Amino acid sequence: MNWGWRITIFLTLFISFIMYMVIYSFGVSSDLVAEDYYNQEIQYQENIEAQKNALHIAEQVFIKSDNNELNIIFPESFNMNVEKGDVSFYRPNNAKLDKSFDLNLNQNNIQSIDKSMFIKGAYKVTIQFISKGETYLFNKEISI
Repeated sequence: MNWGWRITIFLTLFISFIMYMVIYSFGVSSDLVAEDYYNQEIQYQENIEAQKNALHIAEQVFIKSDNNELNIIFPESFNMNVEKGDVSFYRPNNAKLDKSFDLNLNQNNIQSIDKSMFIKGAYKVTIQFISKGETYLFNKEISI
């Protein structure tokens, strides 16, 4: 085989590889962590203050997974009057699987969420609420 054929085969394989990479890259999604990441970055100092407020609560909050539901369990001594709050489930590898719920604790300081709403995998859970004008924020990681 002479040099002309070798160069032709090499260039054909190289162009095929480049075309494969271009076609493959169009099929890969590139989700942002959050659509409003700029606004979240501006509120970063407020989030730090909210996390400091929640330090004494965060270690006492548990997320337990039963067969059919997720239970967010606050300590029995938790008696804060929650004015407004939400629980966000962030799925790092697919933004379409993110979920958000209002924080509604029952009399035992437990919130139950139906597990059938989730696809199995790892989630970052953010619990944020306002009580007496103070904002509280903490994060947990779970696997469903």
